[in-house]
Amino acid sequence: MSVQTVTLSIPESIYQRARQAAEVLQRPLEDVIVDTLATTLPTLDDVPAEVAPELAAMAHLSDEALQGLANNAMAEERQELLDHLLDEQGRGELDEAGQRELAALMAEYGRAMLRRAKAVALLIARGRPVPALAPIPSES
Repeated sequence: MSVQTVTLSIPESIYQRARQAAEVLQRPLEDVIVDTLATTLPTLDDVPAEVAPELAAMAHLSDEALQGLANNAMAEERQELLDHLLDEQGRGELDEAGQRELAALMAEYGRAMLRRAKAVALLIARGRPVPALAPIPSES
């Protein structure tokens, strides 16, 4: 891994927080800052292109906004439709139009789970409390 040197001006309060963390962790200040950046900056190599900008922007959201996203589940009526289509598919009764609708709902569900996971990861990286999460619906 190549290393780049960056000169960075940061507010005194952030510097003090980083320095205190380094002392508590008994690690070099530079390592703490690099680890913090690695944890909070989005890795977008493995996410669908259509959600990458949204996930990257989440790093700039407030803790409250992230907590809301962490608890934001798929709308109940959409989840019920997804469950119904999955049941039909399991019984072999899903027609071509239903297959397309199921694929679209599964993609929507996947995007919602990515948002939730990213919000939780950012909250944890910030050392903030993670709200009691609404349960992830399971198949009936």
